[in-house]
Amino acid sequence: MQLVTLTTPDGHRERWDIKTTYLALLSWYSYLKDTDNAKEPTELATRISKFVGGDIKQVHTFLVYLDGFNGDLYSKLSLLTNNDDKNTTRLYFIMKSINNHDYLSHNKKKEREREKIIDRIEQVTSNDENTLKRLIRLTKLFVDGQLSYKNMEVCK
Repeated sequence: MQLVTLTTPDGHRERWDIKTTYLALLSWYSYLKDTDNAKEPTELATRISKFVGGDIKQVHTFLVYLDGFNGDLYSKLSLLTNNDDKNTTRLYFIMKSINNHDYLSHNKKKEREREKIIDRIEQVTSNDENTLKRLIRLTKLFVDGQLSYKNMEVCK
């Protein structure tokens, strides 16, 4: 069982299993998305709010981060980028262009390279559209600088 260490601003720490953490974040995120019409948050959502705060963007980032452990998305991303931040941005835009009918090709040589990368993406994701969407969301965290390969390394 994978555990997540949650820390409040005052330093209180708790270890939660990853599934409970994800469900609590999802519940809290749903509440924050529509506070005007929402019912009272669940007890679990209220508990996690003490650790993650009320910034909906930050809560969404935590959700995407934790979702990366489900379905081994970090390994898939690593296979596609070779753990290189320079490849991550290019990969992100190529993934976004898949099934995008407004995508315009630029030159034939680059288009052949793009097609090879798309073939690799389809192989790694088993051509599953949902996995691709989740992988795009995770990759965006790296592109936006919210995650980096250096931050993901295990401390020795």
